[in-house]
This record gives sequence, C-alpha cells and structure tokens, in this order.
Amino acid sequence: MEKVKKSAPKPAFEEALAELEEIASRLESGELGLDDSIKQFEKGIQLAAFCHKKLEEAERKIEILQKGGSDVVARQVAVKSDTGEIEDDEDMQGSLI
Repeated sequence: MEKVKKSAPKPAFEEALAELEEIASRLESGELGLDDSIKQFEKGIQLAAFCHKKLEEAERKIEILQKGGSDVVARQVAVKSDTGEIEDDEDMQGSLI
C-alpha cells in the first residue's frame, strides 16, 4: 500500500518571521557554502512571501472591520502567482479604499 504524503502545515506568522531572521543572520555571517547559501536564500524567499501574504490578509481584514463589515465572509479567489493579480475580475468585490 502506497503512503500518501501530507503537505507540511504552514507555520504561524511569528514562527516564519523568526525563521526568516535566523536565515538572514546565517547568510550575513558568510559561514555557509555556496550550495547551502542558495538553499537558505530560497527558503528565505518562500518565508518572506508567506509573511507578506499573511500581513496583507490581516490588513484587509482590519480595513473591512473598520468599515463596519463584521458580517463579511472571506472567500478564496484565484490569484496569478507571478503578478499577484486576481485572475477573474468577477471575483472582485469592490475596493476597500
């Protein structure tokens, strides 16, 4: 019987930020070899993107709550990975600004 790999749970924002700071410190120290530096840099980029996404989500939620939208329900929309734009304009619910 073949085992199905479960994807690792995503870290909390604070954990990801702490790991990102740790990676930056290791890279700045200059003690890592080239291959390890590249691996750490790649992981750092992924963590930075995760943290950025979490901050944007929190900011949107705060904006909605400040405008009295406590009954607003969040929903997933398809986003282009290379640009961050919403793929289908029908998914747009209006501007928060």
